[in-house]
Amino acid sequence: MIERAMVRRMTMKAVVVAPLLLASLWILGGPRYAWSGAVGLVMTLANLWLAARIIGGVAENNPGLLLLAGLAAFGFGLALLTGIAFLLQTRELVFFPVTGFVLVGGHLILVLWEASGAYGRAGSGAGDTRAKSRPPGAEVRS
Repeated sequence: MIERAMVRRMTMKAVVVAPLLLASLWILGGPRYAWSGAVGLVMTLANLWLAARIIGGVAENNPGLLLLAGLAAFGFGLALLTGIAFLLQTRELVFFPVTGFVLVGGHLILVLWEASGAYGRAGSGAGDTRAKSRPPGAEVRS
């Protein structure tokens, strides 16, 4: 499933960036900021995984419902993240401004990073294969 592969790549990118992010947050605000950032990053990856499962499952079974699946994934993910956010705030487990910024920023950066890499992957393997199979010196007629 393409969606799961995308989330796997985004997770690997997050794992690469996470130590720098968490170290920066630790320096800025101590262990509570670092913990809050880690929670935001986990929430981001969980939301991306959930959306991939919903959209990927619908794409395999009924591609005509992809728009509805995308809207459902967005709405359900937003509701779930909001519920988790309220729960975290009532328990005072995290400093929520840090968690929120990492949550929103993580989505934005990981999705844009994945989208920018997808163009390179698509262009490297795709394209006009007729030019490759043409013998040297052969003319192209249009």
